[in-house]
Parts: sequence; C-alpha cells; structure tokens
Amino acid sequence: MTPPDRRARDRGAGTLFGVFDRGLAVLTAAGLMIGALVVIALTVIVGYSVALRYLWNWPQVWSDELVGYLLVYLVMLGAAEALRQGHHIEVDLVTERLGPRGRRIVHVWGLCATAFVALVLTVAGWEMVSFSADVGLLSEGYLEVPMWVPQSAVPLGSALLFLTAVSRLLGLLRDRPEPGG
Repeated sequence: MTPPDRRARDRGAGTLFGVFDRGLAVLTAAGLMIGALVVIALTVIVGYSVALRYLWNWPQVWSDELVGYLLVYLVMLGAAEALRQGHHIEVDLVTERLGPRGRRIVHVWGLCATAFVALVLTVAGWEMVSFSADVGLLSEGYLEVPMWVPQSAVPLGSALLFLTAVSRLLGLLRDRPEPGG
C-alpha cells in the first residue's frame, strides 16, 4: 500500500505529466493536420504541373522548387506524431528476441538517441533560420523564396520531435514495472 503523501505526490506528477502529454498531443496532431493539407497541396501542384507539361507542352518551372519545400514540411511536421503513436521504424527481428527488460533498455536508448538528435537539429536549424533571415538569403530557383521560410520546418519539426521523445521517455520511465513483476 502506498503512503498517502506519496500517492498525492504521484497524482500531482501524473497530472503535470498528463497536461504536458495532452498539450503535446494537440501540437503533434496539428502538425499532422498541416502535413495532411501539404499532401493535398502536393497532389494538386504535381497534377497541375504534369497536366500543363504533357497536355499543353507548357512546363511550370516553379513547381519542383515548391514541391521540395513542402516535402520538408511534410516530413518534419509529421515525425513527432509518428513517434508519439509508435509508428517509427524498429528492428523487430532483434527486439522480439529480447526479454521485457532488454526491450525496455532498447526503447530507452532509442528515445534518448532520438531526443539528442532532435535537440541538435533544433539548435542547428534555429541557427540556420536566423542566419538566412539576417542576411536576407533567397532561393536560387524561380520563386526567390526567403530561405528562412522553408528552413523553419527544421527547427519547428525537430523541437516537436524532441518534446515527443522526452514525453515518451518520461512515460516509459514513470510506468516502469515493479521489480520481479
């Protein structure tokens, strides 16, 4: 039986963690919804470009550049929700052969590695966006887009990925099974 003061402390930590986790779920779901809209936009842009190129021999020189930028947003904003739902790639061949403790260690290690890489990408991405904005860097393509706009997908998406990895890691560590159980 858990002492009353410990139960109250655990409920408080659970509530704080729950609020953080629910807020993060809203943010990652928003990223996923934006990603869904990007898929629709990509379909329309590519279809438009193909139709004009092959039906009327009128290639659209801007479409490839825009599609590239939108693909970066799609991947970066969708990665956090994929991790939150447990859809990232895992080598089942190895993890299925491990016991519960071994799987737990692999999951903790994987989440730590994901959080570290995401944090590095967030910092480096922020520096890249800041530099591009400071010097007024424009794309070399036909659109001449300020590069901080497409580059901003990197720190945004990787910050969401970092927070999601930390949330999953805290949840995994918080809900650890009792010894011998």
